[in-house]
Amino acid sequence: MAVPPSRDAAAFTAGFATDAAFEVPFAPPGVPTRIEGRAAIHAALEQRWTATSAVRLHAIHPRIYATDDPEIVVVENEVEVTRPGAERTRVRSSVNVIQVRDGEVVLFRDYIDSARFQAAAFNG
Repeated sequence: MAVPPSRDAAAFTAGFATDAAFEVPFAPPGVPTRIEGRAAIHAALEQRWTATSAVRLHAIHPRIYATDDPEIVVVENEVEVTRPGAERTRVRSSVNVIQVRDGEVVLFRDYIDSARFQAAAFNG
């Protein structure tokens, strides 16, 4: 099932705990590997999404997997995008490991496709 795309950092982080952490274990150069606090996460995502604004985002196709730990969920994301001068394509952009406690995200680990992100940010 496709999810309508959004680059709204406020909406994305609304469900995060105030002391949440956002990790990018394989971050490209210049991207922090850990960000702490909802406000800092919001600012970082807003900056990331602004840097890739030339890439048109059409749809997100998440695949959600439950785990044995009731606080942990794993999500594979495929996105439909069009880069400037290229055709619309569907790519796997990331795998996320998300920890939710008391209804709030306390840890969001983003295993992003760093090479594709860097190409979109600096070449697109």
